[in-house]
Amino acid sequence: MFMKRFRVLFVFLTLIALPIVAEPQEAAVYRVEMRDGVELATDVYLPSEGKGSWPVVLGRTPYSKKSSADLASLTERGIAVVIQDVRGRFDSGGFARPFADDGWGERQDGYDTVHWIRAQAWCNGKIATVGGSAGGITQIQLAGSAPEGLAGQLIVVAPLSGYHSTFFMGGVFRKSLVEGWLKGAKWPDENLAEIRFHPAYDEYWQVQNLGERIEEVNWPISLVGGWFDIFQQGTIDAFVDIRNHGGSCARENAHLIMGPWHHGVNVTKVGELTFPDTAKTPALWPGQKEWLEHWLSDQPLDPAPPPVLYYTMGELPAGNAPGNEWRSCENWPPDSMPHKYYLCSDGGLSENPPEASVRTYTYDPKNPVPTIGGQNLLLPMGPHDQRSIEQRDDVLVFSTPPLSEPLEVTGRITATLYVSTNAVDTDFTAKLTDVYPDGRSMLLNDGIRKLSFRHSLISPTAVVPGKIYQLEIDLWSTSIVFNTGHCIRLAISSSNSPRFEANPNTGFADWRNTETVAAEQSIYIGGECASYLLLPVIGK
Repeated sequence: MFMKRFRVLFVFLTLIALPIVAEPQEAAVYRVEMRDGVELATDVYLPSEGKGSWPVVLGRTPYSKKSSADLASLTERGIAVVIQDVRGRFDSGGFARPFADDGWGERQDGYDTVHWIRAQAWCNGKIATVGGSAGGITQIQLAGSAPEGLAGQLIVVAPLSGYHSTFFMGGVFRKSLVEGWLKGAKWPDENLAEIRFHPAYDEYWQVQNLGERIEEVNWPISLVGGWFDIFQQGTIDAFVDIRNHGGSCARENAHLIMGPWHHGVNVTKVGELTFPDTAKTPALWPGQKEWLEHWLSDQPLDPAPPPVLYYTMGELPAGNAPGNEWRSCENWPPDSMPHKYYLCSDGGLSENPPEASVRTYTYDPKNPVPTIGGQNLLLPMGPHDQRSIEQRDDVLVFSTPPLSEPLEVTGRITATLYVSTNAVDTDFTAKLTDVYPDGRSMLLNDGIRKLSFRHSLISPTAVVPGKIYQLEIDLWSTSIVFNTGHCIRLAISSSNSPRFEANPNTGFADWRNTETVAAEQSIYIGGECASYLLLPVIGK
């Protein structure tokens, strides 16, 4: 059951070589030697029509190569298929470390695998990679090693950077996602300690961020993501970096589709909302087999998809409300105007700066704000009504008046807060919700930032109790039309547990320390310290 939570629109893959046993049904089993002598278990499926050389599809997965065996159907289209268990997983040798050996570091298992494939008589030199979630992350890592022979990558729900979009967010540990995934997928216990030993964006994480080597990417790439996916912004970041800074072939042939989906893409029931059937992948977007045949076998791709295809959400049930439709653009984000909505002392959000004031609350790590929905994997996912937690004393709520006309917001969202605390370190959170006329406050996006990481995620800066700091919280991206009569709401607090680890407010770097203190938090409003929500508004 746990494994099914990681299933996505496309299957996961793996690869590498040195034959052991040929299974009765098409697959030849190999053990492929890596540069350090470790052998990885690899299944190879070849087209049945005689001997020859064919283009190859490769999938590398930590979830067992057997789970991706249905990829073998591609052999019916004249494509060889290679599926591999990554290092230390299932039938492969070595010690398993999530994605740390799949990129361009000391060990380069993805690169070594591609190198082996190209040396086989049955490979014509063209290799495409596919896979989703962890199988997408292995592709991202492989891209940074830039092996010869890559003809394309089809990457589903996977992020540009492991630090920024997988293991941490705003310098805060993504507790439920990381601990739950490591335990549920049965990774070695040592991995958690290794990850926690690197709370900042240091060299350990830099070799797991394709953005550090984006200029090496020079082949067609198709990226699939969802507005409520755990890697939402990381998928968008990958496209933006490739589209703007990759090699010429990648820039010209990068594609992105963003649907109203969680980690299981191409769905309509997301959280407490149900989207119309049109929210599924439209016919304009090519299927996996059509995309692979185009880049591997020069088959026509008709119609050719736009560089970006994205779903603009709207009021649900849809009815005649604006939104709930697919749109396209040449790059991301589409043209918009940044609009500031200032926090007001009376709980309002206003386009006009208010008079100076301050709002305060007490954050107690022993009683954190509970997670209800959001970009989760093992917790309830997607849009959920936030009213039950908006009543808490440690949550400050700011809302616009009911809108007199629809307002479209498409792009990246940030909250810039002026804050102070009596603690030596703490966190601040922000949530964006769509408030329906019936009172439901439906979560769209949330973010968090550790105060000591206010200037940089590379190294912390000391927090002086009582001093006012400017803090920017990234709420990732969305595309939605807030309908007439709806309100836009921003909720500010200091915890969202267990989605994020609750800050103990002590400044201790050791996560195993159980000491906590309550903190008095202040949010400054108006004047020279005017906190605001920044929305990318379309057509206003």
